[in-house]
Amino acid sequence: MKKLINKKIYRIFLLVVLVVILVGTIWYIKNEEDFSHLISRPQDVKMWQADPRPLQSEKAVIKQTNKLNLKNKGQDVSLKSMELVVIPGLRGAWSINPKTKKAAFGDDWIPQGVTQSDDNYYISVYDGDYHLDSLIFQIDKKTKKYVKTIILNSKAHVGGIVYDEKYKQLIYSNDTSKSAGFGYLSKTDMDAYHAEKVKAPIHSKEIKWPIGSRTSAITLYNNQLLVAKYGSNKNDRSIVAVPLDSKGFVPVPSNEELTKLDSEMTQESSKTKDSDTIMKKYVQILVQMKLLNSWAPAWDRLQGIAVSKIGVTLLTQSNGQAPGKLWVQLPKKGTDSSRLDYIPPTTGVREISIPASVEGISLDSSENQIALVFESGAKKYRKNNSLFFHSNYMDRLMILPISISGNKNN
Repeated sequence: MKKLINKKIYRIFLLVVLVVILVGTIWYIKNEEDFSHLISRPQDVKMWQADPRPLQSEKAVIKQTNKLNLKNKGQDVSLKSMELVVIPGLRGAWSINPKTKKAAFGDDWIPQGVTQSDDNYYISVYDGDYHLDSLIFQIDKKTKKYVKTIILNSKAHVGGIVYDEKYKQLIYSNDTSKSAGFGYLSKTDMDAYHAEKVKAPIHSKEIKWPIGSRTSAITLYNNQLLVAKYGSNKNDRSIVAVPLDSKGFVPVPSNEELTKLDSEMTQESSKTKDSDTIMKKYVQILVQMKLLNSWAPAWDRLQGIAVSKIGVTLLTQSNGQAPGKLWVQLPKKGTDSSRLDYIPPTTGVREISIPASVEGISLDSSENQIALVFESGAKKYRKNNSLFFHSNYMDRLMILPISISGNKNN
């Protein structure tokens, strides 16, 4: 009798396993079919350009934001007044393979940063397969249409990107496996650049930044470049203020300065093993060398940063599949206007729910609107990862109006 019961249990278990495998296989095949039509073929996209088509209807995007409006109820915030701009290239875009120096097509471009001039939006993306040069997509502000692709001479993530109105140049993160770095593109070169004519990356000025390891987000404030480093705890994350020279470039330490820095830090490490003490000494030396103005521990998982002329700071935080956060922090009264305090406060910060997988944020020069970019529309992120939950993704820039108290332009 006992053997018969065991056999029956075994058969039921085997049947359940087979059903799970069958359902899982059917779901996987259907999931692949549902999303395969969102990938363009190279022959369907004009060489040196990006596919400008959206992945979904605007109605589907608005449905997502309507749910977030319920979360933001009582915050005096509404996403209903937003404008939406299609992020080009999510179906596929042309770039250059740095090994062959020839045009190559990619279909897994991952959005990272966004910035804007008076006339254009610029979105930085990198190749999720890590084979092709990174890109910057230019979008006309008036028409909201894709203009062209700017190919960078780098496979960097390009997490940070900011347009400098004063010096008419675009600054982008250009980190390598060895150290952080920045790239500079002049507006003149960007306007004149057409990939289909030169069949090569755009000319850029590249600066290594050996005192940093990663530049996840960047923005400009009071003749400083603010650099945010992504991290999930206080030992990994930071926001630093870097002074800029008369041309808007970050200072580059000399070999002598780097040698001195290494020597002093070696001495400090021999005195104490406390990481906070060592970091404080490190920052102190960099400030003395005029390579840094300030350092702060910042907040977890920061992806974007923008600062108004009076020091109102906008920060974006990514939370995986959960809604992202937009934080609005006012400058503390009585503080030096050239310095900003990015120690996580417990009060005085507006927190707004925004779509998941938010990345960069940009504040326009008139300080009347912000632009938000999301990476969830990339091929590797937009698929359904669960049998029971349908994935939501954003394939648009979200443009939101903003009013900053004390701004002379408002």
